Amino acid sequence: MLGGLFGVVSRGSCVKEVFFGTDYNTHLGTEMGGLAFLNEELEIVSHDISNSQFKTRFGDQLDSFHGELGIGVISDTPEEQPLKFESKVGTFALCTVGLIKNLQQVYYSLIEKGVTFKKSTWHAGANVPSQTELVGELICRGNDVVDGIQKMYEIIDGTISLLLLSERERVIYASGDKFPLVAGAKEQSWAVASETTAFPNLGYRIEKFLDYREIVAIGQNGLVSRIPTHGKRKFCPFLHIYSGFPASDYYGINSEIVRERCGGFLAEHDDAKADLVLGVADSGLPHSVGYVKRKIELTKEVVSNSLSELSSGKISLSDCQSKVDEALALLAPLRRPMVKYTPGWGRSYIPPVQKKRELVAQYKQVPNPQIIQGKSIIMVDDSIRRGTQLRNLIHEKILPFEPKEIHGRIASPPQYLPCIYDLTTRPCDLATYKREEDSNLVDGAVDNSGGDNHDVMCERIRRRIGFTTLRFLTPEEMIKAVIEAPGNKTLKKEDLCLYCWTGCF
Repeated sequence: MLGGLFGVVSRGSCVKEVFFGTDYNTHLGTEMGGLAFLNEELEIVSHDISNSQFKTRFGDQLDSFHGELGIGVISDTPEEQPLKFESKVGTFALCTVGLIKNLQQVYYSLIEKGVTFKKSTWHAGANVPSQTELVGELICRGNDVVDGIQKMYEIIDGTISLLLLSERERVIYASGDKFPLVAGAKEQSWAVASETTAFPNLGYRIEKFLDYREIVAIGQNGLVSRIPTHGKRKFCPFLHIYSGFPASDYYGINSEIVRERCGGFLAEHDDAKADLVLGVADSGLPHSVGYVKRKIELTKEVVSNSLSELSSGKISLSDCQSKVDEALALLAPLRRPMVKYTPGWGRSYIPPVQKKRELVAQYKQVPNPQIIQGKSIIMVDDSIRRGTQLRNLIHEKILPFEPKEIHGRIASPPQYLPCIYDLTTRPCDLATYKREEDSNLVDGAVDNSGGDNHDVMCERIRRRIGFTTLRFLTPEEMIKAVIEAPGNKTLKKEDLCLYCWTGCF
């Protein structure tokens, strides 16, 4: 379901910018990459990148590409894209990211209407339609491109973000869904992307965060909103918590800052005493930075208040010293008892096969025994989904080197439902459901209300994974971390999809 899009309209060659801009989406996909350029006609190429990086597969071909308009995609699904369509609405190249829940129903409905599909694959005894091909066929049935995109959204049950490069109109059409798009500009060039990650290095300034299913056309004269949706938002905050690149902004809200704020909420009212704080993998690092940063702020407050009370005669010198010592005891440095060997291993969350996810997770983290032994560790992670990787990490890379304690601090609420667009994960696969074989604790779904059921669930997860203590961020804290972040001018609580944490969609 994850993936990244990048497109450029320029008055000169856009090839290198599309190449580098698309490559900046590597953290969102590991299976397929593709590029399309428009010079006199459309030129399209795609490659399997499951065993090599995007830049490796496409870099040698750059000199053969030409065009002032181009689009690119990196996807976590193995389907070929961009795809070329020749139709009554013109010739165009299309790339998509997202997921269509009613893909099979729409596929067979179109077949009955005479549509011929060429990109379907055979898997597990059934035809698996190409999502991009299906979206393109739906668009081709419109009166024009814009009408086709609108009708596509009316038919599908799911989330689709897309870039469409029109040969006839020489524009890029863009529309974002729950995974939004953003437009940037600089002198004589426009860009549209899944994230702002590439904008600073390519010299683009942010011009517009596209609204939910807003349709825009970008040509050499700039951006025109063809179908405005007037500030409508539907946003997955997990992009801020984990999936999105830390330097990216969504609706003006920076991901790194949100992650630091999540860690800060974890630090409040936490009385665990430790020798060090560890951010698990790269994704947990900003959360752990926020945790330590907030602990420093809280300690400063205690010291300042204690000195004020001492100077005003409200407390004695010994009481002041006691308060300061107690605050300092809760302050632990950020250290690295585990180090990621190389970014080349990629993100273990993305590969669609469980065995591959576990392989990546197993080998990319290298323990440092001399920092682990005898230490009390606060381990900050962005989330617990299945819990398998985290349990294996603790039992294989931490516990063998004899730490004193491991306190788990999770920077998002417990996930007790799979994402509504995750068709491969069952509720019983999640850590909130998994049975603990040596426990009499009750199995089954529990809520995030913080009551007895929540405590039972946390205890079961704590024991199964191997933590000394365990605490999750609450839904309310996560919402505040996003909504009250600096830079937010438009995103509201009701714009957030909280389905996998609260069951509300």
